[in-house]
Amino acid sequence: MSDFDDWFDMPGGDDFEDVTGLFVTAGQEMEPEEVILMDGMTLMDAMSAFEIGEPRLDSGMILEEQRRPPFDPLAPLLPEEVCWILDRTFACEMEWHSGKTLSQSVFTILFVHHLPDINPEYLIPEDDEDLARPRWLITIVLRAGVLGMLKCCDLAWRELSKNRVQDIEDWQGEKCDVSLLEGINTSVVLHMLDIACDWVRQSNLSPQQVSALCDRLALRKALMELYKLEPLREVENLPLALAVAQGLIHRVRSLPQELPQGSSALLVMDPYIARRLPNFMPIRVTEMPPPNQSWDVLQDFVEYWVTIGQLVTSPSLLKWKVRGDSWIALNREPPAAFHRSSLQSLFFDSGFVLGSHRTTWLLERFFYEALGTPYSTILAAFERSAPYMQKATMRDVIERRIVKLMVPHIRSSWYNPPRRRRHLMKEVLQWHMLYDVMLKDVDQHRPPDADAAAILKAIPQTALMRRLSACREVILSGFQQELYAPDEKPIAYWRLANVLEAHLDCIERLLLIVPPGTMAHHELIFQSQHLAALQMISVTLVPLTANCITSPWSRIALNFMRRYKWLFAPQFNDLVPAEPVADLTRFPQQLDEAVRDLHYSPSETFKLAQNILSRLSESPQEWVGHSANGRREYLQKLADVCENLTQHTPRSQLELPNFNHRTLKWIPEVHPWFPTVPLSS
Repeated sequence: MSDFDDWFDMPGGDDFEDVTGLFVTAGQEMEPEEVILMDGMTLMDAMSAFEIGEPRLDSGMILEEQRRPPFDPLAPLLPEEVCWILDRTFACEMEWHSGKTLSQSVFTILFVHHLPDINPEYLIPEDDEDLARPRWLITIVLRAGVLGMLKCCDLAWRELSKNRVQDIEDWQGEKCDVSLLEGINTSVVLHMLDIACDWVRQSNLSPQQVSALCDRLALRKALMELYKLEPLREVENLPLALAVAQGLIHRVRSLPQELPQGSSALLVMDPYIARRLPNFMPIRVTEMPPPNQSWDVLQDFVEYWVTIGQLVTSPSLLKWKVRGDSWIALNREPPAAFHRSSLQSLFFDSGFVLGSHRTTWLLERFFYEALGTPYSTILAAFERSAPYMQKATMRDVIERRIVKLMVPHIRSSWYNPPRRRRHLMKEVLQWHMLYDVMLKDVDQHRPPDADAAAILKAIPQTALMRRLSACREVILSGFQQELYAPDEKPIAYWRLANVLEAHLDCIERLLLIVPPGTMAHHELIFQSQHLAALQMISVTLVPLTANCITSPWSRIALNFMRRYKWLFAPQFNDLVPAEPVADLTRFPQQLDEAVRDLHYSPSETFKLAQNILSRLSESPQEWVGHSANGRREYLQKLADVCENLTQHTPRSQLELPNFNHRTLKWIPEVHPWFPTVPLSS
């Protein structure tokens, strides 16, 4: 039996005061069923809190280590302290762009909530101002820097809220009823930054302090100039704006400002500010990264405007696609949501492509980059061979579908990886529907000559190429996002090999038609070698990973139907067969044929693929412009994987029974799609 004293051994002690009477008295004037709610908390929120443990109900609980003295926005600061706070404004802004909420990043700077208190127009001048800590450092300099940060966030928020990227999924848009200076013109804030620099230069501060403060104000101004710059109309101004911002980042981070011991500037940051703000997100305190890491993020953020400048001056669907897919193929962190949204808006907005081209430009580029033939020539071939009353089919049906498909197709390169995968799954059906329409339309035409016949024969292949490319990307993204169970990996490589074989056949047919020397011809030659290497890798990995399959065949078939349900949509039943057909019953037969081929050498196949990829990585690829560097890096990374597999896989199929498939490790940091054998294995 427990001791009687245990009943009084309660957390926090037993000296509680009964407050029942207090609540009874307070509720005497309330009507029955009347509820008093605090700001930002509805009755639905309160009911949900009892069900799921709403963290906001605990927001009023302040632990001892979280207690802070009252914030005084006019507490004097040294120039070094002002520099440190300005540095934190850049760090907090980058944390928001990295995916944190405003209440976890930008709004933790308490000056954001006390801007009226530091407005010099509302303050009485000081008679005995501390010359080492003048008030104007706060009311003029620091205030301008904080206003600049908020205006930068406002400019970014306006782009992010266009639904090109997804709120909560890609970025956090909750403002918590805090102003981002939505009603203040950008030029006003820029002028305030200039005024602040003038105050600093005319002060009695040391040259080092003047330089440090002015550099930070100038960096904020340079960032605002980049945000407000319109690349499509002001692209000639972008290189100078970039050079200024990059130079200032280098200067500021090379001369960091250290805080004095026990500085009051530390009180400017309140990581628990969310408990005082109305918001619907759970309150979670996060640590700010080290300064060097914040500067690295800011530098990468600014440098991505280089990519924007290169793309807006590259009127080519291929260049946009290759650049957009490079960060995915290299398994890098996605660019900031702001930049991904900006590029989608720049590519197509308000009915125009790249700001000035009508949608017919998409058609022209689509066919020219796929077939190396001007769209006018293609239309002429259709008109010469079209039967009576059928001349409008190409323009009315196929054109609309291509435009409708190409805009999201290019934009999807800047979706987040899971959303991009889901989009590509839908694209597979859409491209096949277009392929079906093209085939039926072409069958109705009677070309009068060989040139027209060649063009008509090639038209459906353009949609087939896109469908097969989308299939390949969906399968590979499953490895990259670690979706496949061990049982599924051999089947995924088998399916990938079949898709690549069909893609290579399509390329061979187009190479007979596409004029040599054109962008389309160069890209087809490149893809014929690139995809051949990918097929060698995938075909060889099927028998090497076949022992991963341990489940019954009924379970494997069921998993296959669920994993590849995007290939079994009922709409496919009304269209021409989508080759290669997703028929799992072919897998055992093809696996058995691969195992029985005693002359087949896995290591030699990987070696051949490595040679192809290495040669491609060293070849010039002028037709993709600035995107060539990313493509070469991708090819070299793939060649390195092949080199590793060459050294650790059987030299012949006779050695296959002794191969331990457990030595193969799928490590996304090494390669997102294919396994390697670590040195420790």
